[in-house]
Order: sequence, then structure tokens, then C-alpha cells
Amino acid sequence: MADGPIVIVGGYMAWPVQFRRLAQLLGDLSGSEVRVVPITPLDWTLARLRGYGQIVFEVATTVDRALLESESDKVVLVGVSAGGILSRAYIGGDPPYGGRRYSGHRRVSDLITLGTPHNVTGRGPLASITEVNVLFPGTPHESIRYLSVAGAAVDGTSSRGARRRYERFVDDGRVPGDGLVPVRSALLEGAEHLVLDDVYHGRFYGPPSGRWYGSDRETVERWWPESLRVNGGLVKESGA
Repeated sequence: MADGPIVIVGGYMAWPVQFRRLAQLLGDLSGSEVRVVPITPLDWTLARLRGYGQIVFEVATTVDRALLESESDKVVLVGVSAGGILSRAYIGGDPPYGGRRYSGHRRVSDLITLGTPHNVTGRGPLASITEVNVLFPGTPHESIRYLSVAGAAVDGTSSRGARRRYERFVDDGRVPGDGLVPVRSALLEGAEHLVLDDVYHGRFYGPPSGRWYGSDRETVERWWPESLRVNGGLVKESGA
């Protein structure tokens, strides 16, 4: 089973309730308590004006509360879309981010990102992602297992809308992706990579019957590590 609690960090302008099903599925697979960081669309809107440090602080607060109520000293972080960027800023280390030095790497055993736009051109509002890449490039902490998951259900060559969305992150959007984030943007350098050919970014980027990263147990089982399951593999030692 998972080393300790699982903390889900939701994506840009998402409500925590949107990840209730994912939390339930992860709890069933891992046997661990699962929490969702209580970041709302209002928090994201304010962060665009004041900086993203405050919502990274919400990640830190949720992790601390989860650990206080468990017997573990580390959590598994699951970052959905932009939540993966917040997770990397929290893991951090030196230098500080948003005026605080979180050093969250001491409290995290695994970071799993789902459709997170790690690699961007840095234009306009995406400059905040570039800042995280400059401060905390790649996978700097050997004590953490990094897994980045990308969906490839929509090819920008055949979808004009997807191509335009992909070109927010890369120069040429005629590439595969999950309907919002291109595959090559979602694969963090130094992490384990997993590409799911039939997975969309979310409910609004595919057909009603389409799968997104947390849509059903079968999909979640494809990316949730065997070593973190209740009856799967060896349990990873803390800090290993």
C-alpha cells in the first residue's frame, strides 16, 4: 500500500469536488487516506493578481494536516494539470518560492503528475510555469519518485481546436496530446514517463464517453504504481 496519505492538487480553475471520484478510487487502490487541497477558482483568480505563493501554501497546509493525522512522515502527491506545477513549487528546496521556503521534498515520497504542462514556451500567463522550471528544474530530489503521465487521445494535426490549445505550450501544435496539453509538454525531464493513448485532459476535451485521468478505476489503475497498491508489490520504504 502507499507509504502514507495521498494529497491531490487540482488543476487551474477547478473545484475540489471535481476530484471526489478520483480520491475515492485512489483510496480503494492504496488503502490510504486521500485528501484534496481546498483550492477554488477564486483562489486561482486571486493568485493571478497576487502571485501563486498563497495557493502553494494551501498545498503545504494540507500536507501537514494529513501527516499529523497519520503514522507516516511522507505523502504521495498527485498533481492534476496545473496542480503538478504547484506540487513542484511546494517540493522546492532552495531558493524560496513566493517568499517561503517550503522544502516539501522532506514530506513527499512520490510525485505523480497528470496532464501537467511542465514544458512551455513561457509566453504571457505561462511565465509562472517558466519561473518554477528555472527555480526547481527537472527532478532535483533523489528521495522522490517522479512519474509524469500524459494523454494522447487527440492529435493536433487532425483537430484545429486542439492544435490551437497545444500552441499555448509549444510552438507547433501538430502533435499528440490530451486535448489541452501536448504529450511533450506533459513529460517532465528526469521523471518516469507514461503515455496513455486514449486519455483526454478532462470531461470537456473529449466525447461524453471519453476517459480522462481520473474517470474510472480501469483508467486510474493504468497509471497508479503497483508498489503503492494495497495488494501490489513491495511497499516502498520511506525516503527510499
